[in-house]
Amino acid sequence: MKTKSWIIFLGDLAIAYNREVLRGVSHTLESQPELQRYAAFHAEVGELRRLDTRDVAGVLISGLSHPNDTLRRLARCRFPMVDVAGERHRPWLPYCVRADDEAVGHLAADHLLARGFRRFGFLGHAGHIGIALRQKGFTERIGGNGYSVKCFEGSAERIGRRWWPPGMFRWIRTVEKPAAVFCCNDLRASALLMACQQASIGVPEEIALLGVDDDDVYRLLRNPHLSSIQLQTHLIAEKGLAMLLSLSRGEAPPRKCVTVPPGSVIVRASSSMMAVEDVLVRKALTLIHARLSDRVSIKRVAADMGISRPTLEKHFFRALGRSPAAEIRRLQVERATTLLATTDLSMPDVARRSGYSSAQQFSVSFKRCTGAAPTDYRRLHSPRQRRDPGA
Repeated sequence: MKTKSWIIFLGDLAIAYNREVLRGVSHTLESQPELQRYAAFHAEVGELRRLDTRDVAGVLISGLSHPNDTLRRLARCRFPMVDVAGERHRPWLPYCVRADDEAVGHLAADHLLARGFRRFGFLGHAGHIGIALRQKGFTERIGGNGYSVKCFEGSAERIGRRWWPPGMFRWIRTVEKPAAVFCCNDLRASALLMACQQASIGVPEEIALLGVDDDDVYRLLRNPHLSSIQLQTHLIAEKGLAMLLSLSRGEAPPRKCVTVPPGSVIVRASSSMMAVEDVLVRKALTLIHARLSDRVSIKRVAADMGISRPTLEKHFFRALGRSPAAEIRRLQVERATTLLATTDLSMPDVARRSGYSSAQQFSVSFKRCTGAAPTDYRRLHSPRQRRDPGA
């Protein structure tokens, strides 16, 4: 049997992002026949010196935090290398494939603005390029809508088994409530959720939380479960691998840095509240949420509240800037995207639970709103579908 050429992956597998990128690399190698002469291998930096360089096609690097002397040794290695995290500028590592972090910030802002929030916070991590770009995208989009963001960065300090930024507890108590806080990742969001619980701050009633990575541990570790933005790690892996193999063949990639747009917002309880002061709108939203899977009717909601439909629409436009019908369509798509990305439900079941009259109506409406057919959306955004296409 012909010897495999190794693709070395350097990155802490305790971090969900790194695990998902490595899974994406493995899936790409297995699914493309022309790449089956390669195999992925996770290694530590110190192990590179002991490898037979003739068997190494290149190295994918994700989120290294080693001492400078270790990184200098890595820089002297003669392997082709591509950064698939883009967290710091390293002159010896010019090739990079990473998430479009400004677009991540825009997506977070749009999600929280759509829920009616008017006060915002950002919880970040100093010294990280990608997180700084998420903050930039978020604050610019919020600012463009006439609001401001109260930011907290802080350094990461390990206490026990969690990362707890010093000062975060004091900061969250000073944020005027109700507010929505965008956290740079799910690890930070989980820490903030714990801080809110210790400070008797209600989530999502007083503080709505949104993270990034849809981490398979932290998203469900505490109640309420965390809403999170999925990153398209499979595309980052695929494009990073293609760039690395170009370098291994002595070819210059068309671009030194490639960005990949984010996936979707997976909505869970931590951002399930709508921040609306209008009592009529709050009551209508409660009814709409409760009846969404039963194909809720605006006429019926208005009748149950004892008001006319034009009155209800007037209140919605004043509170949210959109009609009740537009809000129902938004909620239907939001629920459908979450179900497609996180469950194996059949399309008729997804359609029914999202309030559509049929799978056909669901398919047409979903594609009109998102630009993708439901089956294509699931294939791109469901981690299980990517790992097991036959599932």
